Parts: sequence; C-alpha cells; structure tokens
Amino acid sequence: MDLSMGLQQKLETKMALTPQLKQSLEILQYSLQELEMYIREEANSNPLIELKEPSTIQMARLPEGDYPKNYNSENDYDPLNHIASNEDSMELYLLEQLAMQKGLSRIKKEVLVYYIHSLNDTGYLDCDLEEVAEQFDLTIEECESILQILQSFDPIGIGARNLVECLTLQLHKKADAPPLAVLFVQNHLEDLADRKFQLLADQYDFEVKDVEKIFTYIQQLNPHPIIDNVQRTEYIIPDIIVEKFNGEYIIRVNDISLPEISINTYYEELLRANADAETNQYLKTKLSDAVLLMKGIKQRHETLYKVTNIILKKQNDFLEMGKKGLKPLRLKDVASIAELHESTISRSIQKKYIQTPKGIFPIKELFVRGVATEKGEAESTIVVKDKIKWIIENEDAHKPISDQKIANLLLDEGIQIARRTVAKYREELGILQSTKRKKVKS
Repeated sequence: MDLSMGLQQKLETKMALTPQLKQSLEILQYSLQELEMYIREEANSNPLIELKEPSTIQMARLPEGDYPKNYNSENDYDPLNHIASNEDSMELYLLEQLAMQKGLSRIKKEVLVYYIHSLNDTGYLDCDLEEVAEQFDLTIEECESILQILQSFDPIGIGARNLVECLTLQLHKKADAPPLAVLFVQNHLEDLADRKFQLLADQYDFEVKDVEKIFTYIQQLNPHPIIDNVQRTEYIIPDIIVEKFNGEYIIRVNDISLPEISINTYYEELLRANADAETNQYLKTKLSDAVLLMKGIKQRHETLYKVTNIILKKQNDFLEMGKKGLKPLRLKDVASIAELHESTISRSIQKKYIQTPKGIFPIKELFVRGVATEKGEAESTIVVKDKIKWIIENEDAHKPISDQKIANLLLDEGIQIARRTVAKYREELGILQSTKRKKVKS
C-alpha cells in the first residue's frame, strides 16, 4: 500500500459574496413593511441619507377568514396610515404609527425612533432622558414633550417609565375611570396594594366600598403594555399589484409607500471640501452605505418584476379563474427561465403578497405541486383536491367511497394518483375516511 505524501492542485469555483450582493439579497427577502422599517433604521444611523415621505399608499384590509378588500382612494386613508399584521414586531407597529404623524421635524422623528428602539420587552422606556437630551442637543423639556408623542401611540401605556406612569396613561384614556383613580395610582399605589382601604377612606372621607371599587378598577388595567397587546385590525400592503387594462395584465412593483432616498447635500459638499482624514473616511463610508442601499432597493424592484412576470406567464389562467386556474409550478422552473438561483427566487417571494383582480394572495401560493396525467402532463394538486372533495360530497350517504375507489375514478379522468396520495389529500381537506363518514352520516 502506497502511503507516500504529495502535493496536488485542485481547481474549485466558489462564489464570494460582495457587500453589495450580500445587502441586495438581504433587501430582496424583506416584505414591503420590513423594507420600510429597514430604510428608516438606515437613515437614522446614516446622516448622509435623507428621506422624503411618500404622498400616497395602497393597502388592503384583511378581514378574518376572507381575502382583503382593496382600497385605492387617497381620500380613504392618510398617506402613511397602515397597520402591521400580527406577524410583525411591536417595533414595526410603532414605527408605522410614527410614519402616520404629520408635521414632525427630522429631529423629533429621530428621537422617537430612538425611544422605540429603547423600549424593553414589556413596553417600558429603558433610557435616561438626560442622556437623550445630551445626545440630540435638546432640553429635558423637549425630550419629555417628544416622549408624550410616543405615549399617545397604541397600545395604551407604551413608553411609560414605570408602573405608575403606565397606569396613569391608561386612566387618562378611559372615560369611565373613577374620579380619584389617577390620584390613588400616583400617590397611594402601595396603600392599595396593602389593602389599606379604611385608611384611604378616612383620608378622603369615602366609604370603604368606594375605595374598593377604585381598587377593583385599577386591578383591571394592564401593568405591561406589550404583554396583553390589544387586538387590532390586520392590514396587508401588497408587494406586487396586477391590474387589467384594455384586456392586458399590467404588473407593478408596489414601492409607493417607501420613502424616497436622497443624499444630504450638506454632507456631500463637506466631503468635496476635503475635510480632515478621519471625517473624510467616515463620510466616504456612509456615502458608500447609502449608495449600496439605493442600489439594493433598485435590484429588489427589478428582480421582483422579473420573477412575477415569469410566474404570471405560467399562471395566466389564475388571473381569470383564481386558484382553480393554477397550474403546477416549481421554484426551479422559474429559476431556470430567470437564470437565477432557486434561493434567489425563494427570497423574492418570501413573506410577499400579490394583489390581483381575484384578490390578494401570498405569492408562494402561486407555486403548486402537480400530479401526472395519462397525457404526460401535470394537473395541479389544487384541482385534484377539488375533484376529491366533489366526489365525496356527491357520494351515496349510505355507501361512502373508499380512497382506492376515488383513485380509480380519478384514473378514469386520466389522473394517475395512488390510494395513499388520495388519503393524504383527503386528510389535508379535513375529510374523514370512508368508514368514519358512514358512521357520521348514519
């Protein structure tokens, strides 16, 4: 056996992710709401980035158990009035409420973003206003005034600095609060906790039962704004909008809600003025970051359009018939046509919605598996499931059809499907097996 050592040359091709490519891929996978949040965070940390707020927005309300109704009128909604879905973070929800505020100066927005980032897990503000005042060159009173803006946001009590302030904020919002509830919270919270009802009754010339009512009311308040978050209407902003004009479908990437990015002219001129080396390097880095951000957003727009165009060419019947018109489609099919990696296609459809004349759908729902037919073609699993459901709904109540019988009936229609696949689809439809259906129907 030859165990001698030697040197070998091996040629390998590896893809190195440049900063631009890495950021472009990161931006591509963001939903519209996440991208807006990301842009605002970048602007908050980069003085060279200036944002111009959008003048309009397109969104849709998502009622429970139904597809959303579309709203396109500028008069129906404030330009930035959109609420995050339940899947989004509280931070995003608050940033979106901030976007709804009119007439705020840049410095107020920056401080509010700082406050939002400084909230702890329960919704309390975890920063010192003196430090904030020093960091943003403001007075304590100005920081306090800006904090009141945050404390006006939903959920009630957000941005409070302690339990007393949290409960007080809630009481001020409640029309049915007992008259002395705020006074008791601010001055006698410990006495209430220790149930010194008689002491408080004597001090304010109350009946003990009146103090107990105030105590009971305060007990119902929420000590932690984020723990018991209020229910809110769910909204979706579609990433892609497809509309029909003169018999043709037009695809539009919906970036209308995103703020417009530009370079701050003051810092740009400062860079040209050849400032000291350290300042120059800092400004060059921030300028490069700003340019990368703008390029990444442009690349996201172009990729989304390209991928959606390919998808809808394959799923043209979907635009006319809805989900019943979907054909089998895989990520690798689109990747091959687009000449992109499958992972890029996956990123481009992740957490994104498409608005069509048939409603709003997650883009990923336009990709469906297929079942082979005798003609060598593929039938979408959605159509196959509909056929299985129809067969079962029209079976004899006294003689439910077995999965094998259903497979045979589908084979008569040219759809090749195994009994176990029928069973799988039936279970996904929430339909019992034949023996149990017989018991239920009898």
